[in-house]
Amino acid sequence: MTAGFLKSAASVIALLLITGCADNSADKDGNGVIDSKERAAEMDYDAFIPMKAGLWETKFVFDDINVPTLGKAQKQQIMNEVAKSASSQSCLTEREAKKPGADFFGGDGAEKCVYKAFDVSGQNVNMKLSCTMEGMGSVHMKLAGVMGETEFNYESAVDVRLPIVGTVAMQGKATGKYLGACPAS
Repeated sequence: MTAGFLKSAASVIALLLITGCADNSADKDGNGVIDSKERAAEMDYDAFIPMKAGLWETKFVFDDINVPTLGKAQKQQIMNEVAKSASSQSCLTEREAKKPGADFFGGDGAEKCVYKAFDVSGQNVNMKLSCTMEGMGSVHMKLAGVMGETEFNYESAVDVRLPIVGTVAMQGKATGKYLGACPAS
């Protein structure tokens, strides 16, 4: 999910509106944030199955949005725009495939994202991310599902919090698949 996505999603939602329980077992120091060292330790401890290095495609599809004041067509437009903005392709190096960083799950701009939960048990993954958008609010994501060497499938819950509008909650799926070798740069 790119920083552009966060701004785009917030803008689309704001424009159209105006016109769980987390497992924090990876949080070893108990500060409520799971840093890169704690995520790496969680992957080592729970026998994370490495992903295949190369080009990956991630797609989001939302099937529910909680905005009672909008009609069905407006809701669908928001879900389609957010899904389009969130979907992306990423190239994983051999090193990153063994331990994908926040930028793989959180997209470009992930330095503004914080893991609130991160639990890996073999192929089962549960994550909770919070990302800030400069001057525009925040995005909170929960991803839970199965990750394998060449694909992943997560149930996703995304809450976009906007200063004037409030919280817009969306439910859906995030899927990823390995496409092959990365293009030569």
